[in-house]
Amino acid sequence: MEFENYERELKYLIKKNEKYTSKQFLEFLCENGYKLVESFEKEKHETYYDDNDFSILKRGDVMRGSNMVTEQFKGFLYKTNKCNPQKPYVSKLELGTKLRGQYKDVNEFIKELNIDVKGQLNIKLFANMKREVSIVEKDGDRLYVSYDKVKYFEKDESNSVYEEMLEIEDWKNPNTTNVDYDYDRHLIKVNNLISNAQLPIELTKDSKYFRGYTVLNNR
Repeated sequence: MEFENYERELKYLIKKNEKYTSKQFLEFLCENGYKLVESFEKEKHETYYDDNDFSILKRGDVMRGSNMVTEQFKGFLYKTNKCNPQKPYVSKLELGTKLRGQYKDVNEFIKELNIDVKGQLNIKLFANMKREVSIVEKDGDRLYVSYDKVKYFEKDESNSVYEEMLEIEDWKNPNTTNVDYDYDRHLIKVNNLISNAQLPIELTKDSKYFRGYTVLNNR
């Protein structure tokens, strides 16, 4: 496997009928002592896979193929749900590759991981995304802030749903493989800061796979 990573991040949906931009959120962080280290944009097309029983969705896991338009690579990624219901953030163990060509298809990839699925995986959802990234720092702690504009669809993009959301990842020690890495005080502090400010965003633990599939099938 090319890489493993223990991801820990806060996720927020922009409330419906509200206008709240990445610039506004960055200004909010700067007003609270954060400094901008770096900013850039990404564009990617994601494909989500599952078996016909939706075993992956039911576990809260994610099996994703990513085509990074801006960085010119394709890769597979499996995210295992490690969320603690007592914590506000999402925890997932990521196993993946940026070299999709080394696997014939997603089923060959999932077989190598020895993941429990029922039969062959097939495509369940697409998500086309434009992401505005800001890396900010305060007192030696870093956050990787993503503002995502996402279109979810099952077959045709013309029949899609659109959402905007924020993801805030602890970036002090990125790409760690230690699941017991006990550094969450910063994320909890940031969540409290956001909650007290009553911003037009709402905390969620839903993956994009769960969000897209649920919203499309409950219209």
